[in-house]
Amino acid sequence: MPRPRVLLAHGNTDCRKIYGSVLAHEGYEVDLSADLESALACLAGGHYDVIVADLYLFGADDECFLRVLRDSRIATHIPFVVLTGWTTEPHRRLALQLGADYFLPLPVRPRELLTLLSGITAPMDVSMPRALTRSNPNDHSIANGL
Repeated sequence: MPRPRVLLAHGNTDCRKIYGSVLAHEGYEVDLSADLESALACLAGGHYDVIVADLYLFGADDECFLRVLRDSRIATHIPFVVLTGWTTEPHRRLALQLGADYFLPLPVRPRELLTLLSGITAPMDVSMPRALTRSNPNDHSIANGL
């Protein structure tokens, strides 16, 4: 089975090194990018299962990476995780309005990022629907057993 492929595009060198190393150690194939132009070049050169990028990953003309991707319809099918130091509610709303699928404010524990990515990249077994079972037969809430 091929390893999930991640494009990690972040302007902060430490973020690229730390999270890139963690993802590679956990079995992901990781391509690193520091700016908009190199991120677009990576996307043009291959398939990715998920993109993890800073909210404000800019290019030479101050164009935002996420906005460029969504406006140009490039990679609209690839899940996009914003990993950013811009942590306010307006930044979260902006990321989601621009088309981000997930928003993770820095600092993020590596395990939290890995858990999110494993949920995104895990192959789905669609051959047989899983029946819901109740772990407590006296609990009739819908969340019991999930």
